[in-house]
Amino acid sequence: MSDEREDGEAEWYVQLLDLQLKTNRAIWSRLELGDEVALRLTFVYLAPGEQEAERLAAYLRSETDYDVDVRPRGTGNGEALQWLVGGVTQPTDITLEILDAWVQWMIAAGAAEGPCAFDGWTPHAPGDA
Repeated sequence: MSDEREDGEAEWYVQLLDLQLKTNRAIWSRLELGDEVALRLTFVYLAPGEQEAERLAAYLRSETDYDVDVRPRGTGNGEALQWLVGGVTQPTDITLEILDAWVQWMIAAGAAEGPCAFDGWTPHAPGDA
């Protein structure tokens, strides 16, 4: 039974990574930037519960210099309450290769420390709020 769970988790991880790497290329090509540029990346994870969200947020705070917060989405009044882990990186010189490696690390961190599903990123110039 545990082998089936691990295989299912591995499949989930591979599918999410493949999707996010394709998204990286699409966003990068639309940005029309040079080979390397300084950006801040806003990111979000979907968490199955508050405990998982808090565990991932604590891990990200301990391992990175990212600003990270946890918040509920939904009211809980007849509506499913979901938890989000969101944050923003410090300004960093980014290439597509660095971005791909970062996304792979973020997906792995969410899977291992939540588990929480990495739901994407948005670029911001370092001076943007």
